[in-house]
Amino acid sequence: MNERTLLRLIKDGDTGALSEIIGIYTPYLFAIASNIMAPALSQEDIEEAVSDSFVALWQNARDVAPDKLKPWLAAVCRNKARDALRSRKLAEPLDDDLLEVAAPGDMEESVLRTELSTLAREAVETLGEPDGEIFRRHYFLYQKTGEIAEELGMNAATVRTKLRRGRERLRAYFTERGYGCADPNL
Repeated sequence: MNERTLLRLIKDGDTGALSEIIGIYTPYLFAIASNIMAPALSQEDIEEAVSDSFVALWQNARDVAPDKLKPWLAAVCRNKARDALRSRKLAEPLDDDLLEVAAPGDMEESVLRTELSTLAREAVETLGEPDGEIFRRHYFLYQKTGEIAEELGMNAATVRTKLRRGRERLRAYFTERGYGCADPNL
């Protein structure tokens, strides 16, 4: 059964369709959650983030576009994993809510991180497509190059080359704006 049909069945309350989606996407979501949460949190915490992602699908299936199921699940899982870290004070948010009320000594660091986060988003947007999509999938959705290549109908070597060139362009973008990096391997 295809994803579109499964999602329609989930919207109609079919738990069997949800079980099929769970079978398909558990390894993918587990990889995303593990990349964010391990080794700081336990295996059970990682499994909980994955499970919570499927609960969110069940509860919000009507809001999911048929052709956007995988990226929707990835985003939810990433947010659940980050929330788990935040709730245990193991990581700070990376989004626009970075600038919270901070102690005077922490204010400069908070402002810098917010600025860098915004600059990073802008830099990725300058890559254009499909390079920006490849970059987002690899660095934000934690997809492997082979998986990206398969989904975008490319050769894995092409994806790796685009990632390397993208890193070079981003390094230049940051350097032009005064955020140079001494380590050329980053």
